[in-house]
Amino acid sequence: MKKILIVFSLFFLFLFGGVCGFTVALRMFKNSLNEENIVNQRIAEETRRLQLTPEQLEKAMPAYDQLKRDLSEVKRETLRSIAQAAVTQTLELSKVLNSEQMDKLEKLSDERRVKFEKLTKP
Repeated sequence: MKKILIVFSLFFLFLFGGVCGFTVALRMFKNSLNEENIVNQRIAEETRRLQLTPEQLEKAMPAYDQLKRDLSEVKRETLRSIAQAAVTQTLELSKVLNSEQMDKLEKLSDERRVKFEKLTKP
């Protein structure tokens, strides 16, 4: 009996650690994909490696601003495409479900929508 308790305890401890690690990694990943961070990293690296003067950097800023706008648009379009693909899959799945499963799918879809909205917030 003690062995089973130890095995279950270790399993849940491992599972909890995995969930915590995933959450931290997801937050770091989300922050690294922020278009503001991407552009700022490029500015810093290019300024350092190319030894840009303040005047060169000032003249180049419109290009960095455009990059930020372009990345923001790519992100919006990508998220829109992901959402559309998920809706299409859910509609196809709903064709084969019974009423009890449909109720569960509706709840699952609501949970996913909340997660997606959190992920897409700036």
